[in-house]
Amino acid sequence: MDAFEYSSLDQEGKNKTGIIQADTEKHVRQLLRDQNLIPTQIEKVDDNYDSTDVGKKQSTQLRAGELPIIIRQLSTLLKAGLPLDEALSTTIEQSDHKNSKKILITLRAKLMEGHPLAYAMELFPKAFDELITTSVEAGEQSGNLDEVLLRLAEYLEQRQDMNKQSWTALLYPIILILTSIAVVSGLMVYIVPKVIQVFENNNAELPMITQVLVALSAWVKKYGLVLLITLMVSIVVFVVALQNQEFKYKWHAFLLKVPIIGNFIKLAQSARFTRTLGILTKSTVPIVQALSLSSKVIKNLAIKKSVEKTATQVREGSSLSRSLKTNGYFPPMTIRLINSGEQSGILSEMLERAADTQERDVNHKLTSIISIMQPVAILIVGVMILLIVLAMLLPIFQMNTIVN
Repeated sequence: MDAFEYSSLDQEGKNKTGIIQADTEKHVRQLLRDQNLIPTQIEKVDDNYDSTDVGKKQSTQLRAGELPIIIRQLSTLLKAGLPLDEALSTTIEQSDHKNSKKILITLRAKLMEGHPLAYAMELFPKAFDELITTSVEAGEQSGNLDEVLLRLAEYLEQRQDMNKQSWTALLYPIILILTSIAVVSGLMVYIVPKVIQVFENNNAELPMITQVLVALSAWVKKYGLVLLITLMVSIVVFVVALQNQEFKYKWHAFLLKVPIIGNFIKLAQSARFTRTLGILTKSTVPIVQALSLSSKVIKNLAIKKSVEKTATQVREGSSLSRSLKTNGYFPPMTIRLINSGEQSGILSEMLERAADTQERDVNHKLTSIISIMQPVAILIVGVMILLIVLAMLLPIFQMNTIVN
């Protein structure tokens, strides 16, 4: 069967589009009529992809969060004994997103042409990264594709959960800080000057804290917009500067030296690296190739460069644990577990155990940092508002005392 992209009208005259599998265009029209749809346009999906162009890459992406689901479905169906092409067909039927269907249908089409699944996935680099394509290739060659897909699904789900937890936990402090900045700025620019003007009209002597607040309010009112524009320009310049690899490397190296933040980055990147390396080695990917691929999941350039150096040392005959120890970015516990794995011949199991330990530490540290951020943010906002209130109330108390 081929895949066809269609546009149609339902009984209410509303336009409906989608992708359907059929033998011919005539078959497509019949299937649509059976669904009480009137076809208006039918186009063969494979016509959008030049199957004769071996090196052609597609920019189509999967819907956010759908990759782990697809990998998990394929793993489950393969474990149930279905051939790969049937597993893909079932996954296509369950998908309800246009781009996802296009990708899956193309994967199946390439598979029916005799290409491996890994090759088909390489045609969609924005949907399947090198970790996935390399692992799938190793799984196909070793004959345990279902196990490889299962480990990939677990890893992707775990990574997705960690990202969601991180953003969810950070959302409250970020909203609190931004709201407090907006409230305090509004008070300083609009409310404080009007209240202070009343005291000045009555020739009241202002306390020191009120005088400071008046001066600060005048400064914010005069230079606030300039400060905001300068800040925005600085952020844009910084983002543009990060496109330069040399500047980006120096910035990443600096972050590693910052207390608390540096240790957290090292632990998080180490966990990401060991988890990826464990998946690849368990998928029978050669260690040097696995190291090169694992380095690509590291975001910090300083650590990434160190791991690339490690891959070179291992290629030259050095042990993995000794090479990682010399770069100084990996926890001692991880080094010891890797060393034990090398000596006992169960490196992949020790890498996964090290990744489990580090990921728990990352979650614990992240939770601790965020649990500290929330009360600190509330305390800072409270102190700022308290100072503003005191600065406005003290003159009132003084005036009441004079009157009495």
